[in-house]
Amino acid sequence: MVKTYKTLILICILVFSFYINCEAKDYSNFNDLIENSKSIDKDKIILKGEAIGEAMNRGKYSWVNISDGNTAMGIWLESEQEKSIKNLGKYGYKGDTVEVVGIFNRACIEHGGDMDVHALSIKVIDVGGKVIIPISKNKKNIAILLTLITLALILTYIKFAKSTSK
Repeated sequence: MVKTYKTLILICILVFSFYINCEAKDYSNFNDLIENSKSIDKDKIILKGEAIGEAMNRGKYSWVNISDGNTAMGIWLESEQEKSIKNLGKYGYKGDTVEVVGIFNRACIEHGGDMDVHALSIKVIDVGGKVIIPISKNKKNIAILLTLITLALILTYIKFAKSTSK
């Protein structure tokens, strides 16, 4: 009976210790990730951010950059996973917000020493799309003023050109 209890306790300790090691830390501020890069190198992490730029296909794998709004991080993922991202952020478009679970590499040997994350899984949390960028009232007023100045200069040039050609 004592042997059974000892075995159960040992199993519980082993299961609990593996549970702690498998838990990934969540990063939505990439500056924290960069500042703590030495201590979390080769750790499993979770990143949340907007997919931006262009997906760069490299055969079986692809590169996708995600941004937290200030900093971008390169994600190395299987090309099949990359296909789940429909919208990439650029001017006039908001990219899909994704959650990436992966292994963080402070200086990836496979990719020339660059900092990156090798994705284990990727999930689209929020779908992006086209956004309307409003033009400020000041910009409209400046555009109208510059147009009027340009028209005045053109009319002055035409009038001057006609008077000198006679």
